[in-house]
Amino acid sequence: MTNIHNSKEYHTLKRAALYIRVSTEEQAIHGYSLEAQQEALTKYAKQHNLFIVDYYIDQGKSARKKFQNRKEFMRMIRDVEADKIDLILFIKLDRWFRSVKDYYKIQEILEAHHVDWKTTEEHYDTTTTNGRLYINIRLSVAQDESDRDSDRIKFVFQSKVARGETIVGPQSLPLGLTIQDKHVVPEPKTADIVRDLFTHYYLHRNKNLTTRYAFKTYGITIYHYVLTKMLSNRLYIGEYRENSNYCEPIIEQTLFDQIQAIKNSNIRKTPANRTYIFSSMIVCAECKHKMAGRFSFFKGHEYYLYRCNHSVNLCTCSHRKTINEKKIESWLLENIETEINNYMIEYRMQMEKQKKPSIDRAKIKKKLSKLKDLYI
Repeated sequence: MTNIHNSKEYHTLKRAALYIRVSTEEQAIHGYSLEAQQEALTKYAKQHNLFIVDYYIDQGKSARKKFQNRKEFMRMIRDVEADKIDLILFIKLDRWFRSVKDYYKIQEILEAHHVDWKTTEEHYDTTTTNGRLYINIRLSVAQDESDRDSDRIKFVFQSKVARGETIVGPQSLPLGLTIQDKHVVPEPKTADIVRDLFTHYYLHRNKNLTTRYAFKTYGITIYHYVLTKMLSNRLYIGEYRENSNYCEPIIEQTLFDQIQAIKNSNIRKTPANRTYIFSSMIVCAECKHKMAGRFSFFKGHEYYLYRCNHSVNLCTCSHRKTINEKKIESWLLENIETEINNYMIEYRMQMEKQKKPSIDRAKIKKKLSKLKDLYI
């Protein structure tokens, strides 16, 4: 078996990280959808014979926020520091930063690890003084525009909330609420269901029982984390962004406060900042839903496991076994070389299938004939 890391093809391919970012308003206004960016960057990488290390996609993240809050961006920087990347690709400079200060913080890390960056739809030159000045000017202008837009949007939203008008679409509202004449109102068909679920949780004080009850009684699949958000959502008591009379409540204040007290008393401590590295990557063999990570402590040992929540919470799946994270890691380490080899074979086959430029032999003969006449 050929070792891909020692092969000539691996070392000649430049390792590229494809960074994609879009905020909700940008996707709607400018058409910078995740799919469009991913398609454009992938096409560019293939055309320039780049090895795609990974896609780093920050959805709904604004460039105005601290870059530390961009989860995928920080994962990419960790890969840079681990020397896994040679080049970072993104479509435009504003996908990267809108702050001169943040730009230079990250630029120091990239230069320390000999990592370049490139925009596919714009041209920048960081090797000259004028080129660096141009980048500073573009970032300063982008930051000023972003700050002005942010102030205008905040003012408009504050005015709408004060008048009780909605600033989100119906799909962003929780179960039991809808929009009518630009105002949030109880949804007749589902408001009673929400009241029933709140009451059920108050009586039984168990989220798993409540999610099962919702599925068996109403045929509604509510995941554990969704129920947690529902029980804490102050829209149900008519409050939103410091406006206590924003909309008509569907849950009484007393019941809501009692449920918050129950939730706080049931909080279980888990390891801080624990990351389940295979989260949303493992699929249940029975129902094909993604398996969720969980923590277990037994006889002085910590165990990190993955299980099917459709089996545990809803009882709709027969797969009740858990998978140990260490076993997954062991299998991956034993088979990673084979998987990379398979990827490289597929990649080379795709490159070979690309249409080669046709040769116009008649044109070449005509040109040679003219050169011969000139020589004579």
